[in-house]
Amino acid sequence: MTDNQPAASSSASGPSSGASAGPAPAPAHAALPPLPRAPSKAYSSRTTPLTSSELINMVSATDSLQYVDENLIPTLQSIAEGKPFESTKMKEKERKEHGELILTCGDDGSVYSVEDTQVNRMSAGLVYIISARLHVFKNTPSQYNNELFTFATRLCNLGDSQQFYTIHKRVVHLAWGMLRLAQQLNKVAIAVPAISSLIQKTCSAGIFSGLYSVYLEACLLSRNFDASFFVLDQVFLNVKSLGSTYLEVLTYYHHAGLISAAVKDFERAKRYFVTAVSLPTTTTSAIQLACAKRAILCELLDTGKRIIFPRYTASTVNRAIEKNASIYIDLAKDYESNIWSGVRDIAGKSDFAQDCNNGLIEQVLKSITKRRIIQLRQVYSRMTMNDLVARVGPSSRETVETITAILGEMITSNAIIATISPRTTPATSIVTFFEDQQDYSSSRLAEANLLASKLENELSEMSQRLGIKKEYLKKQANIIEYGGGGKGSGKARMDDFDGLMAAEEYASVPQGAGGGGIRGVGGNYGDAGF
Repeated sequence: MTDNQPAASSSASGPSSGASAGPAPAPAHAALPPLPRAPSKAYSSRTTPLTSSELINMVSATDSLQYVDENLIPTLQSIAEGKPFESTKMKEKERKEHGELILTCGDDGSVYSVEDTQVNRMSAGLVYIISARLHVFKNTPSQYNNELFTFATRLCNLGDSQQFYTIHKRVVHLAWGMLRLAQQLNKVAIAVPAISSLIQKTCSAGIFSGLYSVYLEACLLSRNFDASFFVLDQVFLNVKSLGSTYLEVLTYYHHAGLISAAVKDFERAKRYFVTAVSLPTTTTSAIQLACAKRAILCELLDTGKRIIFPRYTASTVNRAIEKNASIYIDLAKDYESNIWSGVRDIAGKSDFAQDCNNGLIEQVLKSITKRRIIQLRQVYSRMTMNDLVARVGPSSRETVETITAILGEMITSNAIIATISPRTTPATSIVTFFEDQQDYSSSRLAEANLLASKLENELSEMSQRLGIKKEYLKKQANIIEYGGGGKGSGKARMDDFDGLMAAEEYASVPQGAGGGGIRGVGGNYGDAGF
C-alpha cells in the first residue's frame, strides 16, 4: 500500500510517471473569489414558512435589500398567491384566501410593539402582514380595531421607500385596506396624510399609481378637497410599470371629476369625466356610465350646451350612454334650447337621485337664472334691477333679493363683468354690463408659453416611446392588413382613426377565438357602486 502511494501521487502530478519531481507550476489564473455568504439565518432553503413564528422570524431577519428582493418577497408573494397549496384540492380563490390567512400570523400582537427603527428595517415584510390583516380581519371586530389602524399609519409614515417601491402593488393593497378600516372607525381624516406619505415615497411624476385612486377617495370621504390637488392635473406617460389596474385608472379620473365638481370647477370636472368615458375598452364599465352622466351635467354648467364625447370613445360605451342615459340627454337638449319648463320637469324625476346626482341637478337648476342673465347681457348694456328680475324670472320665482345675490356671485367668480350702482331702493339699482376683456399681460403669456413648451416636450417623448413599442407596431401592421393595402386595391378605404380602432379590435381577439376579448372592468356593469 505504501509503495503504491508515491506512484499514484507522481502520476497525478504529471503526464509521465517517470518524470522527476519539481516545483509546483504557477496557477493559470488567480483563485476564484469565494461564493457570497447566504442571506441571514437559514431562510435561503426551499422550505416555505407557514407558521406565525416562522414568518415573523423570517421578516425579523431582514438585513439588506438583497435579502428582501431575493428571499423575503418571493416567499411572501408565493404564500399570498397560494402556491404552496397547489397540490391540494382547494380552488384558486380558496388557495389565495388561505395564503392571506397565513400571512396574518394569527393574533400575534407582538407585531404592533415593533420599534420605529425596526419598522423601517422590516418594511416589506410588515406590509404583507398588515395588509393581510386589514382584509382578513374585517369580520372579526376584536382584531379589526384601532390598534391595527394605528400601526398601519405608523408603517406608512416610517417605512422604507426602497422596500415600498419593490412591492408597490402590495402597498396599494395596504392603502385600500387601511382606508376601509378608517371608514369604519370614522378616522378617514387621519388616513389622508398616511396615504400621502406613501405617494411621496413610492410615486414618480408621469407614472400612474393605484395609490392616487386610494388617496382621492380618502379626500372625498373626508371632504378635504384642498389636499387632493397635488395629485391632480398630471400627464401620465406610463400606466403599466407599477402594475396598476384598469379599474384604478377609471376610479382616479372619476374621483378627480367629483372633487373638481365639488369645488365648482365644472370645466375641469368635465375633462376628467370625459377622460374616463373615452378610455379604450371593449366592454362598458359602470364607472364610465356614471362619468358620462356627470359629464353631461358639468358641460351644461360650464357652457350651457350638450356635450360631444371624443370620436375615439369606444362604440360599446356610446351605445350604453344612449341606452342608459337618455334622460340626461333629454335634459341637455331642453337646456340648450332654453326650454326651462322642460328642464325643471325632467330634473324632478327620480333617476338623478338614484344616480347620486342630486347636487349637480340642483346646480343645473340654479344655473338657469345665471344663463338667462348671460343671455340678457348680450342684448342690454344697462338696465334696472327691477327690469332684470322681470326678464330673468318670467315664472315669478325670482325676487330682487335673489337676483341681486346671484348677480353678485357671478361678478365675484368672474363669470360676468358688471357693476351694480345703488339707488334709493334695491329695485331701482342700475346694473351695467361690460364686454369681457381678455388678459394679454406678459405674465399670462409667459405662463401660456411655459405650458405649451411642457406639452410639446411631453408629446415628443410620448411619440418616441410609441415608435419603439411592439404593440403599436403590431397595430400599424394590422391597419395595413385590415385596410387592404393601397390606393389600387378594390377594398374600401378608411381614415387613420377608423383603421386604428379596427386594428385595436382585431388585436384584442385571441388566436382561434370566435369573438373579441373583454378588456374592461367587468361585463354587465359589474363594478357597481359609482
